[in-house]
Amino acid sequence: MKTQIIQLEPHDDIYSAKDKMGWGQTARILLVWPARGRVLNRRLDLIMLKRHCAELGSQLAFVVRNPGVRFHAASLGIPLYTSVHKAEQDHWRPERRSRVQLPLTIRRQSAEPWRKRRIPLNLTGLRDAAHPRTPRWIIHPITRLIAFTLGVLGVLAIAALLAPSAEITLEPETLEDEITISVAASPEFQTVDLSGSVPARWETVVVEGRGNLPTSGRIPIPDHHAKGEVVFTNLTDQTIVLPEGSLVSTLDDPPIRFATTALASIPPGREGTTVPVIAVSPGTGGNVAAERILAIEGPLGLALTVINLGLTSGGTDRQVAAPGEGDYQKLYEQLYETLAETAFQEISEKLNPDDLLISQAVDLLGTQEETFTPAEPSPTDQLQLVLRLEFQALTVTGEDLRELGRAALGTNLREGFSPEPDSLTIVNLSKPLLNEADFTARWRMRAEWQISAQLDHTQAIKLAIGLPPEEAAQRLTDELPLAQPSQISPRPSWWPRLPFLPFRITISSSK
Repeated sequence: MKTQIIQLEPHDDIYSAKDKMGWGQTARILLVWPARGRVLNRRLDLIMLKRHCAELGSQLAFVVRNPGVRFHAASLGIPLYTSVHKAEQDHWRPERRSRVQLPLTIRRQSAEPWRKRRIPLNLTGLRDAAHPRTPRWIIHPITRLIAFTLGVLGVLAIAALLAPSAEITLEPETLEDEITISVAASPEFQTVDLSGSVPARWETVVVEGRGNLPTSGRIPIPDHHAKGEVVFTNLTDQTIVLPEGSLVSTLDDPPIRFATTALASIPPGREGTTVPVIAVSPGTGGNVAAERILAIEGPLGLALTVINLGLTSGGTDRQVAAPGEGDYQKLYEQLYETLAETAFQEISEKLNPDDLLISQAVDLLGTQEETFTPAEPSPTDQLQLVLRLEFQALTVTGEDLRELGRAALGTNLREGFSPEPDSLTIVNLSKPLLNEADFTARWRMRAEWQISAQLDHTQAIKLAIGLPPEEAAQRLTDELPLAQPSQISPRPSWWPRLPFLPFRITISSSK
């Protein structure tokens, strides 16, 4: 018999396989599964292939080695072969459905007419079967009373568990803890160390001030002009008119200058003409000896010569107030002390209340301005000074001291206790002693704080659960570190015991 052999590919699905089956018109269709890949391995796929083959009027067989496909094919009655050759040589038997063999008695009964097998209906039995009677013990009054009593007791038991609640107020034990520490502060330290080392920081400030001081010295100042006469000699052959105010001088450096006080005509010849002169600058500096005035200022110096045959006199000085030799130093020291005190005060005010100023006095960091008026001794009755200085001082922050105190106290903290927030206090027991050589200050301080017991609320509930309030309070006092006996508030207040359920008990703290 002619057989259509269809080779399935690993990518085929139920639709492509049905299309391939419809290409031929043979009585037998043999589907060959690929050696690799999982294709059409579901039972539903095999059922659809079988139905499609039946619609085509052909028999269906498989050449497949997949155990799953072979299992489903065998259950569906589809012939299975291991090779195409065996499938072509074999005669494919049609599928036979198994029939159920009924017992002989049933077959006979089924052969009898219906009228002979009809059984009369028992309505009373059907009613009793549909509505069976309740046993008498269930509806007995005693049974009902017992059931009602048990129900009421169950409700009361649930209410006894859920309704009552309680609040327990605990005040943990509080203790004072303190430690004395030897502190060393220096700019060389960068961090706080448990050994007592804390970093010191320079705090700087610039202050300015003005001061004055009455002068204690006296200096001479020019008073009257010196006067005298000089002799002019005309070196030319013409008369020269010498105007009043012509200047002559000595050859000193600087020269002492004089001015003529009269108009004069200087005739030619060796005989000189005497002309009165007066010193340009007042004071004793104008009193010069004879033959000192030898120079003529201006173009007339080329035509004339001059000389004083006698000395000049009459120049005087007078004594007036002026800064003495120690006035400058005295005023500087006075103003420096004032500015140093001001700088110390300003640095102290800049610090936080818990910061510590370890320098007993400020150090001069630099001079930004120093101006004396007058800069050199000159006539005045007041010496003035403008001074602007930059000072520095060593400080330690309060946060560093608190950090040191917390670290020192934390090393000896009692088990089960923790410090109270914001309870740390730092007390300096001595003044810092500063070593000017290495700028290291040393002193002693005391750190103290309050510590409170850490109460375990779960443990407290376990200790008090189900107990009478008085007994629970006594047990909590005996087992837990409390400052005073616990306070228990049951709800309702007349309830004799604390709840048996932990979530019905709340713990609160009096702090």
